Amino acid sequence: MQEEKGRDALHQRFKEVFALLEQNEQIVRRHREKGFSALAEQLFGDRRYGSLLNQFLQDKRQISFEQAQKFAQIYGLNEAYLLFGEGPIFEKAHERSLTGNAQFVGGQRGNILFSNIEALASSAIDVDLREENQWFSIPGLRGQDYVAFYISGNSMSPTIAAGDMVICRPIESFEYIQDNEVYALVLQNAVQVKRVQKIYEKSQLKQLKLISDNHLEHDPFYIDLSELRKLLKVERKLSSL
Repeated sequence: MQEEKGRDALHQRFKEVFALLEQNEQIVRRHREKGFSALAEQLFGDRRYGSLLNQFLQDKRQISFEQAQKFAQIYGLNEAYLLFGEGPIFEKAHERSLTGNAQFVGGQRGNILFSNIEALASSAIDVDLREENQWFSIPGLRGQDYVAFYISGNSMSPTIAAGDMVICRPIESFEYIQDNEVYALVLQNAVQVKRVQKIYEKSQLKQLKLISDNHLEHDPFYIDLSELRKLLKVERKLSSL
């Protein structure tokens, strides 16, 4: 599962960076100001949770997306490297969007919910996607309704590749659909990320044509509006290496 692979890769980068910070003596075990307890207070809000860091390093637990982002902020790391493997460790990288480049930075809480494709395909998207409480921020995206998840498969290659993360916002009405733009369409137990064209019959919108950028391997297909449970516009992508 792509989301699990992305989480595993994030966890391994965390351990590598942690070891580097120990070598540079930015983290010193049992040190009052640089030790695990001091870091736990900043990362988890409680000095008593220093044992969680040992569990991360021993692979008994995995660091979450939000915790990794906060860890990067504490030590001035390049968040794009730690979260997605992009760029150098100690310099800010840039996230790549469908329309251009924007600097990737973190906020205190974030306004983009990091989810997974299984949650999107389930009823969770209509109930409460905030249960994992993993958030991040990108300049230019305002509001609290954005959702991000990893892509699997090559149907939208080369625009969006397997392992890329897409950031989407909900679309409340079909009238806001723009032909040939990229959308995430939540169907019954499935999520499709495709370019969309509206199909009319006697001036009435009847269907949507879903088009893959990798058209040599993936033919276009049609869905009725009744099949669509949720529609989200893809606003950004964060590319993996």
